[in-house]
Order: sequence, then structure tokens, then C-alpha cells
Amino acid sequence: MDPVISFPSSDSAQKSARPSAEKWAATLTEEKLRLQEDQDALREREENLREYETRLRSLQAEIEASRSYSAPPMPMVSRSTPSLFQRPSSRSPFGDDAGLQAAWEKLHRAREILEAEQKNLRDDRITIREQEIQVKRREVELAEREARLAMRESLVAAGPLAPVPAPVPVEEAPTESAVSRLSRVPFEMARSVFGRKAS
Repeated sequence: MDPVISFPSSDSAQKSARPSAEKWAATLTEEKLRLQEDQDALREREENLREYETRLRSLQAEIEASRSYSAPPMPMVSRSTPSLFQRPSSRSPFGDDAGLQAAWEKLHRAREILEAEQKNLRDDRITIREQEIQVKRREVELAEREARLAMRESLVAAGPLAPVPAPVPVEEAPTESAVSRLSRVPFEMARSVFGRKAS
């Protein structure tokens, strides 16, 4: 006697293989919330850095004001590209005053830390911008896939004699060439450093 083998129906196999639209929507919502939280944390960090820079500038102004002698102003050197903060290599203008020299050392160290944090913040902004682009691209792909699946399900439900509906056009994400992305990167970095101009 041959054993009887039963197969699951095709409807249940299709439903179990494909995640539901609610699951995709929940996943996208979760990703959006995570990106929003990251962006809020970066904004808070940027605000803390601005406050820190303000305190450093006021400290520098106090040190400048407390000098008992008038030092000649240092000539301004124009540079084509700004470099990271470098300690002055000239002879110390404050002689044997150890307290003032220690304060200047603290100021220089704080300025180096500030510039390192600004660089990290720029990198984080670029990374978040790229993640947002990827999430938008994924949303478009999911919408297109859902439209195709809905069309297939309607064809299966209608049966073999029903007319085939025209495919629904889905708006595609614009694709960029590698050259255009590379040529845009310096401008985006400059925009993230200097901020957008208020219109």
C-alpha cells in the first residue's frame, strides 16, 4: 500500500512565503524613527559643540584682555584651504608666566578637540544623509514590488480567462552615475560645514 502524501494549498504557501504589507510598513516606520533619533542626537551634539566653542572664545577674549602688555598683532595669512588648528611655532610671548602659558596650552588643546569633534560631526551628517537616500530607495523598491505582487494576486484570483491588466507605472528613484556623485561630494561637505543660507 502506497503512503498518501498531501501538499499544502498554493494560497497558504504564497501567504507564508511573503511578508505582509503591515510588516514592511512597521519595519520602515521603525527605521524612520531610528534615523530621527540619530538626527536629534546629532543636533544636540552640535548644539553642545557650539556652546563649547562660545565658552572657548570668551575664555580667549578674557585672556587677551588680561594681558598687561600690548603685543603687536600677528599678520593674517590667507590660505586656499583651511587646515586643522596648529599651535604657534614662534617663541612664547608671555615669558616666564607659567599660569598664562598653562592657560594657553589648555586653550590650544580644547581647540584641537573641538576641531576633531567638528570633523566627526561632518562625517556623521554625511553618513546619515546616505542612509536616508538608501531608505528612500528601499521604499520605492518596496512600493514597486507590492504593486507587482498585487497585480499577480489579481491575476491568480481572476483565473486564466481574465484579461491581463496593464502594468502600473511606479515612480523610479533617480539613478546617478558614479562621476556625478563624486563631483557632488565636496559641495555637500562644504554645505554641511557652513550650513545652508537662510532664504
